[in-house]
Amino acid sequence: MQRVTRSQAGRTACNACHLRKVRCDAQEVGFPCSNCRNGLREGCRRHEKRKRRSARPPEPEPSPVAALTATPTHARTPPASLAGVPVSPATAPLSPSSAGWHLVEFIDQPELTIRPIDKDARLTYVGADVSNLNFLVQQQFGARTASVFHFPANRIARPDVDLSAEAFQLPAKDVVDRLLDAYFTRVNPGFPVVDEVLFMKQYRARDPQNPPSLLLLHAILLVGAHASLPQPDHEVLKTMFYRRAKSLFDARFEANRDTVVQAALLLTWHSEGPEDVSANAWFWLGIAVTTAKGLGMYRNAEDSTLVPHNKRMWRRVWWLLFQCDVLVSLQYGRPLSIHLEDSDVQRLRASDFQDCGENCRVDYVMQLNELCTIVSRILRERFRIAATTERRHALIQEMDNALANWSLRLSPSLQLHASPTTDLWTANLQLVYNMVLILIHRTQLDEHALREDSDICITAAAAIQSIFRDLCERDELRHLWSSSVNCLFTALIQLNIEVRLSNPVLAISALRRYDSALLSLRELARYWPNAQTILTFFESSLRLQQPRRHGTGTEVLDPPAPNPATAPSCGSGLKDVATVGTEAGQVTQEFPVADPASSGQTDVGSRACSPMPPDHERHRQNGSAPEEQAAFDDVHGGFGDIQASWSEWKELYWQQPVFADEVLFTF
Repeated sequence: MQRVTRSQAGRTACNACHLRKVRCDAQEVGFPCSNCRNGLREGCRRHEKRKRRSARPPEPEPSPVAALTATPTHARTPPASLAGVPVSPATAPLSPSSAGWHLVEFIDQPELTIRPIDKDARLTYVGADVSNLNFLVQQQFGARTASVFHFPANRIARPDVDLSAEAFQLPAKDVVDRLLDAYFTRVNPGFPVVDEVLFMKQYRARDPQNPPSLLLLHAILLVGAHASLPQPDHEVLKTMFYRRAKSLFDARFEANRDTVVQAALLLTWHSEGPEDVSANAWFWLGIAVTTAKGLGMYRNAEDSTLVPHNKRMWRRVWWLLFQCDVLVSLQYGRPLSIHLEDSDVQRLRASDFQDCGENCRVDYVMQLNELCTIVSRILRERFRIAATTERRHALIQEMDNALANWSLRLSPSLQLHASPTTDLWTANLQLVYNMVLILIHRTQLDEHALREDSDICITAAAAIQSIFRDLCERDELRHLWSSSVNCLFTALIQLNIEVRLSNPVLAISALRRYDSALLSLRELARYWPNAQTILTFFESSLRLQQPRRHGTGTEVLDPPAPNPATAPSCGSGLKDVATVGTEAGQVTQEFPVADPASSGQTDVGSRACSPMPPDHERHRQNGSAPEEQAAFDDVHGGFGDIQASWSEWKELYWQQPVFADEVLFTF
């Protein structure tokens, strides 16, 4: 028999009596106590009280950047409020006994089919009919649950994990307000991950019993910093919010898995330069999709007891995940994670956006969803490993018809016009459309279709360059998602091919567009570190040309080129401006370009056509030769040097393509 020491007297009780909240006489009779002996309970041991570790609340941050240099402390529970924003309190640690009863409590609850799945419940997805859990539910409740896959369960407490106190810090309230406004004004209207009305209601209420998710708040502030602040401030703040959000994410601090999906989707706005697997949009999108599938977001939840606003949010977020999955798969050439054949989620409708704020661009999101649906079929069919060459070629015409029909059905507000006032979301929609045209048509090797494919690629690249030029001049590049880097990369590869045309008129025109696209890429690299890698590649190739531009005696290798008549014609009386020379002293030459009589453009590419854009005037010096013929001779002579430089570049980098997918740079 274990006796109680004097130091333990007055505070001793066994585990069983402590849980039952009855008086324990262990300090008089020792262990086991009388209650355990009479109840024949084994394992009567002294109850050890948990020693609470108090964490000193962190001092308010003098500035957002100052928090980066602060020495972090550690805490198991978050402060009740920081920077005037309440944060959700930590729940009790998860005990083995409560975890063991979770399945019993789920199956035995009599209100399983009527209990609402709200913020106080934990959603359980029982899976398809091959799942044991699905079978048990149907055995318990019969046919009325045959079409229901989402059921309520009791919440599980957070794990007891040490967290840095920095994870619970927020900047000053005015900084938070400014970043929230930037997100909901410039990003959420076209990327409506968060219900603006509901989130801002929680944020402004300052209710400790119903605070906004701290994980989601950090993720929103990260995107807000990306969309509103110039360098270097936005990089410092983005890194800070990313570190705090990831700490909460890794500790599984957020109990609401819906919020975990939303936060992971927003963290796709974080990129760490050339790392393309574990710290970029691909990585966080994979986490978001996997979590969403675990929740059953890919199944229709209309017959479940999920509350109405969550049903709308689920449907909206699932299709946003699908859109991002398509765009990221295009960017990296990797398989899709979401297959529509496995999903029965209803299509988006206007009512799904009713809590997203008055600025939400419902038409843009729904049309981008339709476009991505077409593209997903292209990715599944055309670039499938087992697809035959004949099937791939036949699919091109089918996809052209689908893309043309989609383009013709666009509302006037989403159509691309030759105007610098095109809004951000229309521009982004057209960027994706033209990028897709280039990606599916540049891989064609069928000679009879070469001219048509070339026309489409040339026209689409010109449209992308023009759109980026307008967005750059309006300082709106910061509002674009990471897929914009791939759009510009695709156009630059196409323009780089056009610069090698043997016809000097076409080559110089392409060189002007190429130079404009490089300026846009340089601006985009300020916000997306992975764009810097692409910029360095293209700038390095230009430096290889410079020592040879004024050289002589070099053999010029003219690559085969399409007929000049295949160049896009977007108006007559235009003039091309070409920059020829070294970085130290650029000379601008100007000469007229005739309007081809037959452009050969197809219906698919015609919508992308826009007038030849002017150069970035702030980066050029205007000048012209005294006589038109002399100007043309000068340009023609300079073009020979340029082609010689391209020949050198070709010897270093270019490889003759063997397969269709290799008709691009090999690097």
